[in-house]
Amino acid sequence: MVGVSGSSPLGPIFYPFFRSQFLSGSNQLLDNIRIILVEPQGALNVGSTCRAMKNFGLSHLSVVRPGCELNLDAVKMAMHSTDILESARIVKTIPEAIEGSLLVLGTANRRGEYHEPNLTVQEGMLKIRQVIDKGPVSILFGREEWGLTKEDLVHTMGTMRIVTDAGCTSLNLAQAVLLVAYEIYQNFGNPVPLPKAQADDPYEQPATTDELARLYNHIEAVLSMCEFLPLVNGDAVMQVLRAFFHRSAPTLREVNLLMGVFSNLRGFMRKYVKNPK
Repeated sequence: MVGVSGSSPLGPIFYPFFRSQFLSGSNQLLDNIRIILVEPQGALNVGSTCRAMKNFGLSHLSVVRPGCELNLDAVKMAMHSTDILESARIVKTIPEAIEGSLLVLGTANRRGEYHEPNLTVQEGMLKIRQVIDKGPVSILFGREEWGLTKEDLVHTMGTMRIVTDAGCTSLNLAQAVLLVAYEIYQNFGNPVPLPKAQADDPYEQPATTDELARLYNHIEAVLSMCEFLPLVNGDAVMQVLRAFFHRSAPTLREVNLLMGVFSNLRGFMRKYVKNPK
């Protein structure tokens, strides 16, 4: 068993390096999210939780009465997120972990009086949205074997459930954190920017309507030459193709590649196909 209330499990190990190398840009909304593990039994799961949090911009982890040593097993699984493991708060009680929170939600796939209101994760995001800009929001995850107890749930204001197939409703602890963190990031995080090389490359930008129109002309010419387009209402086929490209939002590079393909096909048919149109 690790720890004194508020102490770090790893001391100074690795922390300066990982802090300088991997701490992401700040986001005030994400900074208000607190992930709390209640009596986790496996160091590997705690390390994997840190990595899941880092993937989606979360940084505040508290561990209530850990049932394992947060040792090198945790460090190994916390790839590129050792700063979160290093700064994790080790506390003795849930009230210590949730202190100052405006909203506290547990995670549970069971129903019952202590679980109400029992929300889907998506519904939970709507509840979080009401307060996240005003202060801390704490999300509790229970033990690997049996989750949160009714004594734990007394401290929550409701629970979130991750909807799964009825044939297997149990999730690994770190998987559950990952799925909830993903939903949090989709709702409150920053979109991942394009790498600078792509952001500055005009060929990686969406194709314009003029560029798409030239592509459609190439496609229509080739499909007419090979008699794929019907003689009557051939534009209906082209409209299906246009809708397909509009949904996919191709880049200029992709459109140029396709124009090259259809131009070559057109040239090939003129050269080798008898009486092409």
